[in-house]
Amino acid sequence: MRNKIKAFLVLFMVLALVIQPITITRAATPATKVTKKTLYVGGDNYKITFNNLDKAATVKYSTSDKKIASVTTQGVIKPVAKGTAVITVKITQSKKSYESKITVTVMNPYVKITNPVKELKVGDTYKFEAKTYGLKKTATTWTVSDKSVAKIDAKTRMLTALKAGSVKVTFKDTVSGKSNSVTVTVKSSSAKPTATPTPTPTPKPTQAPVEVPELPEDELFGYDIWEDGVIITEIYDVEVTSVDIPRKLGGYTVVAIDDGAFEALSELKTVKMPSTITYIGDYAFGSCEALTSITIPSGVTHIGDGAFEYCTSLAKLTLPEKLTEMGSNMFEGCGKLASITIPAGIEELPEYSFSECVSLKTVTFKEGLQLIGDEAFYGCTALTAVDFPKSLKEIYGSAFEGCTSLAKISFSSGLESIEDSAFSGCIKLTSVVLPSTLTYLGSAFSGCEKLSSVTIPKSVEDIGSGAFDDCSGSLKLKVKKNSYAYEYVVDEEIPYSTY
Repeated sequence: MRNKIKAFLVLFMVLALVIQPITITRAATPATKVTKKTLYVGGDNYKITFNNLDKAATVKYSTSDKKIASVTTQGVIKPVAKGTAVITVKITQSKKSYESKITVTVMNPYVKITNPVKELKVGDTYKFEAKTYGLKKTATTWTVSDKSVAKIDAKTRMLTALKAGSVKVTFKDTVSGKSNSVTVTVKSSSAKPTATPTPTPTPKPTQAPVEVPELPEDELFGYDIWEDGVIITEIYDVEVTSVDIPRKLGGYTVVAIDDGAFEALSELKTVKMPSTITYIGDYAFGSCEALTSITIPSGVTHIGDGAFEYCTSLAKLTLPEKLTEMGSNMFEGCGKLASITIPAGIEELPEYSFSECVSLKTVTFKEGLQLIGDEAFYGCTALTAVDFPKSLKEIYGSAFEGCTSLAKISFSSGLESIEDSAFSGCIKLTSVVLPSTLTYLGSAFSGCEKLSSVTIPKSVEDIGSGAFDDCSGSLKLKVKKNSYAYEYVVDEEIPYSTY
């Protein structure tokens, strides 16, 4: 019996050494790397990425609402409008099917002061911080509403409290026009300051302020001295109807008009400026509703944000050839402005430049312009035709949206991108030939009720969802066979012909 037991134990030990553990390997499940994503209108797209996806797998994409977020056949999610959409991803791998979903939240881009302060004392300094969200190209600046209460260095973001009062501090992206403000209350210091701070006006670009000498007062104008002359800061007579700005004040040459210097003078009708002026600041003549005549000197190179916005009686104005910088909203709401020529020195026409100029019939672009900003000509209902220069590369979102009289647009070779809603609601457009250099066409022509013919070049690599929604029932697209546009018209079931 003992021998049998011993033999059994030996056999068991041998079997234990021979038999190895069996590991069952399961195929990894393919899935998207994210299930939630936040995007911004006009901001970057998002390319869907995966975990455990084989090269041989096939993937199909769909969206629950293409008016909020679209998705291409290559898995690129594009934000369209504010809202929430669900992107469904169906994967076939190793003869099995899988499904992933991505909840996409689309927000409007914005800017934000991230460390606001409500109260300071005279003599205090405070460094502001801010961020931009969803903006591709930015050019940010800092301003204050009352330079006698506080001043801010736009580069260092350092605010210095000067005297008791209330001041609005504004952080603005001049490319998009987005801004965020905080109101700071400056209180008297409990301790007696060793010296009374004096406000220092913001210098013109590329110039540093110089020590200001004792200046004689002027009966009509407030002014400051800079290293190359005088900047007019204000006008004392708020009921003035006509202004003739002198060449010199206090013995110095007048070279600039400061931010808001003549803003909202409701009785002002005519302005004459000397040829010595080269700089016109933000909102310098904004909301001068009675202004009918103003001549901008030929040497002016910079005109700031909203410089003539809502000058509702201004019917004619010539921009100088030397102009190289135009601010956003520059002529917004100028309801009687009939024509304008954009000088060759302007490379980028900012957002809202001529928005709601309802009498604007003709616009001339000179060679040199490379970009037309968001809503630059939004709601220009009298505009009938536009010829774009060869230098133009990009037309941003809603640039000509709601131009209900626009019947003819002529593109030149060189244009690369037309963004979403660029020509939406142009109800008199009937035919469009896109240039051979175009690579991106957003949802640009939605609501063009009479649009019946569009020629799309083979260079186009992407077309936005709903690009031709609510166009003519007889719409036919002309596309190159086997091009991206050809695949688009087939997928969207849009009538087409090939060339």
